[in-house]
Parts: sequence; structure tokens; C-alpha cells
Amino acid sequence: MLFFIYYLVSEDRTKTYVGFSDDLDRRISEHSAGKVKTTKNFGKFSYRILEKVNDIRLARIAEKYWKSAAGRKRLKMEFSI
Repeated sequence: MLFFIYYLVSEDRTKTYVGFSDDLDRRISEHSAGKVKTTKNFGKFSYRILEKVNDIRLARIAEKYWKSAAGRKRLKMEFSI
């Protein structure tokens, strides 16, 4: 099974979110429909796929890294946020 680690950025670039899913289309639809508590107030957003991994354990490790201070710093540098 393939897991996607993804990064959401609100249109006004004040809010960000990192998550992972094995069904990226479904998960992005849930975010867009306001069904995810953490992102329901984002309004419009864009997303990027950060990584693709084929093991849920590795997906959790990658998500944890991207949510860490080092990962967030790297996101800001790479995506100029």
C-alpha cells in the first residue's frame, strides 16, 4: 500500500497542516469539505505531496519529522512560506 505525506497551505498562507493518507483524493476532499477539525477554517488551500512511502510505520515517522521544528523550518525554506 502506498502512503502519501502531504502539506496543506491556506490561501492566505497563515495556516499549514501536514498529514498522511493512503487515499489522497479522499483525504483532500475531506479537508475541502470542512470535515477535518484541524483544517475546517482554512478556507481555500493548496497542497503538495512531500513523500510517498509504502509502509505505514515509515509514513508515521515521516509525518512526525515534517511536523517537527526541523521539518517545519525545511518546509518554510523549500516553499517560501
